[in-house]
Amino acid sequence: MRGLVSIAILTSSILTAGPAWAGLELDCPEHVPEGTAFMLTVHADTGTDSVRVGWLERAIRPKLHPTEDGLRAQLLLGVGMRERLDGEAWTLRVSAWSGGVEEIGVRRVRRGPRNYPEQHLTVDRKFDELDAEELARHERERAAVRAATAAMSPSGTWLLPLARPVGGRVTSDFGLRRFFNGTPKNPHSGVDLAGERGTPVLACAGGTVLLADDHFFAGRSVYVDHGEGIVSMYFHLTEFRVTPGQRVVRGQIVGTVGDSGRVTGPHLHWGLSLQGQLVDPLPLVEAGH
Repeated sequence: MRGLVSIAILTSSILTAGPAWAGLELDCPEHVPEGTAFMLTVHADTGTDSVRVGWLERAIRPKLHPTEDGLRAQLLLGVGMRERLDGEAWTLRVSAWSGGVEEIGVRRVRRGPRNYPEQHLTVDRKFDELDAEELARHERERAAVRAATAAMSPSGTWLLPLARPVGGRVTSDFGLRRFFNGTPKNPHSGVDLAGERGTPVLACAGGTVLLADDHFFAGRSVYVDHGEGIVSMYFHLTEFRVTPGQRVVRGQIVGTVGDSGRVTGPHLHWGLSLQGQLVDPLPLVEAGH
């Protein structure tokens, strides 16, 4: 059973239990800042066979675990940034089955505002423009990443708090709005952590390696599937220490810090995707502390 701990970014004071449906009860926040993870807790009667959660066009089947007063499932979900997710409110739908009978719980989750810093840089053309060959390569790599991360592994292996991949300070925040030579670029989709070249990079949780490949922007990159739509990403590595399909445990070395891809110096870009929504991973390191 995974560690059941509170997430620091959304404290229990805003997790309000809703009305019960014949043994089905949901705990989740009504408002979630953009680019942020949140926890859904499902309480069900002992006789419940399974539950299914529908969120942002994804269907997830978290495992039920026994408690003193029934069964409980917890699922880590996310709300993406406005540039990557349309709308301001979405419906979370939970179905529970017991003896072939379905019971349904519904919640409405709204996205709250979040302020991000801006960074204006004057950079060499190679960091600002792509020629036709570079663009074609980038599109092929994006398609490969989407295909690899689309699968929804049924069993979650994540634990909170997540392990910090390297111990260095944050050099670029999640969501940073970057302008290269006056042109706005996509918001920063992860956090950059300082580290000397060759510093070991650790898996933030247990899982299965989806990809270990060399990409145009991200350089040598490792993607780890933690189940239930949770995928962590480690970019700009010097070398790989894992291969696709390999099982890893929390804290295992997946590669080393480097400067591969389009970067100006060695560091680790660490990203986290929850059912396709890119969120800030750092609050999940602090969860439970």
